[in-house]
Amino acid sequence: MKLRNNFNKDELQRWFTYNFTCWTCNKNHADCHHHIMGRGEGDSKCERSILNAAPMNNFECHLQIHGKLRTKENQKILLKKTMKYLLKQKYVFNEIDKLFIEKYKDYYLEN
Repeated sequence: MKLRNNFNKDELQRWFTYNFTCWTCNKNHADCHHHIMGRGEGDSKCERSILNAAPMNNFECHLQIHGKLRTKENQKILLKKTMKYLLKQKYVFNEIDKLFIEKYKDYYLEN
């Protein structure tokens, strides 16, 4: 999979190598990673956190509904799904992850 984003390629490969499940449809065809909270603006680099990554199928499930994925409700769902998946894999948060969690803590706390 060729990555054209600002995620850490090694981290994505390490933590998502065996996950092909698309976060939007649950089919086994993920081939890209959606930036749940966008790529970040200005000096913000915390959006590079792996916690911001949602595996998806680029053409069937990502590009066609990208606008819907950017709603607050869908962002909360995707953030929690990624967090749950990574914690189950025994992922340990780094400094960028901690900044990301702090910035988007309301998304994790709200139902």
